[in-house]
Formats: sequence, C-alpha cells, structure tokens
Amino acid sequence: MVNVETTALELVSVAPPPKRELLPSKAGFVKIRLSFLTNDPKHVRSQMLRLSCNSKPPFVEDICILLPLGKTFSILETFIPAFEKLQEDSTVSDTAKLLTFKILDDDTCTLAFLFE
Repeated sequence: MVNVETTALELVSVAPPPKRELLPSKAGFVKIRLSFLTNDPKHVRSQMLRLSCNSKPPFVEDICILLPLGKTFSILETFIPAFEKLQEDSTVSDTAKLLTFKILDDDTCTLAFLFE
C-alpha cells in the first residue's frame, strides 16, 4: 500500500470590485502595461512566491491601463497620473513605485483599466 500525502495551497483574495471600467480594448485607446515594485503584493504570482518560496518584498507586479491615443507618449512620466489614480482607488498599494511601462499594440485579450 502506498501512502501519498498531498498539500494544497489555497489563496483567498477578498478584493472589492474595481472602481474603474475594465476593458480588453477600445477604439482610439492604447493599452499600456505598467510595472511597479510593491511591498503589498496583490497578484497571484507574487502571493505564490511569498507562500511557496518564502520570497520577501518588494515584488514586481504589473497592471494594464487604456489611455487615449492622443495622451500617450513614450516616456514614463506620461503614466504617473494614471498610476497615482490607481493608488487613490486602492487598486495598487499607495506605497508602490512605478518602474517601467510597455505599450501593448497587439494585446486584445488582457483587461485594462480605462482612463478617459
């Protein structure tokens, strides 16, 4: 007889519904992935690293936003106001630090927070 032990990792996230509209795309808007450092991880990937591998903060996480084409420029400072609004909404920790961005031209699947 073989005795098999299993362990299960259960993650429970009780997050309030987003205060901003989430869309995969919108005509006239550009999707941008913002990467940031946080000591208060919310992403499943970070939770798994913390629980399974005993990783310590800060964690690199990312979030996507949709900005109007005319308000999108290829410098990081362009995205600071949207990032700060995500912090005000508690979508992102208020101590998070914006690191980088990437414009996602071909992504029509990932949900992004709409900023008009």
